[in-house]
Order: sequence, then structure tokens, then C-alpha cells
Amino acid sequence: MKKLLISSLLCTIAFSSQTMANDVHPMCGKTDLAEVMGDMKDNMKAYKKAMKAGDSDAMEQVVTELLANIDKADDLVPLQISDNQDLNTEQQADVKKYQKGMLFLQGAVEELAKASNDDERKAALGKIGKASKQGHKAYKMDCED
Repeated sequence: MKKLLISSLLCTIAFSSQTMANDVHPMCGKTDLAEVMGDMKDNMKAYKKAMKAGDSDAMEQVVTELLANIDKADDLVPLQISDNQDLNTEQQADVKKYQKGMLFLQGAVEELAKASNDDERKAALGKIGKASKQGHKAYKMDCED
């Protein structure tokens, strides 16, 4: 009887820890910030397409949309930091770091707006890519089960 009880307990622990490891926040990928980030990804694709086509009007329009999305994203808190509005001191510091990253991204997009040739555009796109990679590494949640 004891062996059966111990075996059952061990199986329960083994399977529950696996299940707990796979738990994903229920709002993962469904927040306002996730939506804005998806829009920003679409903006970047549209910009690169316009750049290849040499369509400066479209590039200008996309940069305007991208800057508007950065403004929206700057006011939102990544789910990785908190899923509620009441932030403790550590979370507030994390939000400041996030906003600093968004400010860097905004500066890179403003450089992109001022770029007058493909070399300058590529340099600005490189900065945007770097900011995106760093931001995702720090704040993007893995929403896969």
C-alpha cells in the first residue's frame, strides 16, 4: 500500500511539474501591446517593400504610422513585467528600462524618416532591428504551449 501511494505521489509530482512548466499566461499574445507590436511588424515589412520599390511616399507614410505605434507602445506595460496597473518598485524600474528602449527605437525611426539614400536607410533599419531584438529578448513572452 505504501509503495502504491509513493508511486502515485511521484507520478503526480512528475506530471504536475511538467504541466506547470508549460503554463502560459492566459493573456499572452492577446494584449493591447501585442496588437501594437504586430502592427509595428507589419509597418516594417511595408517599409522594406516600399524601399525596394523606391516609393518614397509610401516610406514616409509607413514611418508616420510606425512613430504613432511607438507612441502607443510606450504607454503600455509588457505582460512580462506585470499584468496589472499597480506596479511595485522593481516593476516600475523595469517599465523605465522598457520606455528607454522605446525612446531609442523612436530615435532610430526618426533617423529613418530623415534618411535621404539607401545607405542611410539601411543604417537606420539596422538600429531598428537591434532595438527590436533587444526588446524582444528582454520583454517578449513565449506564448507557445
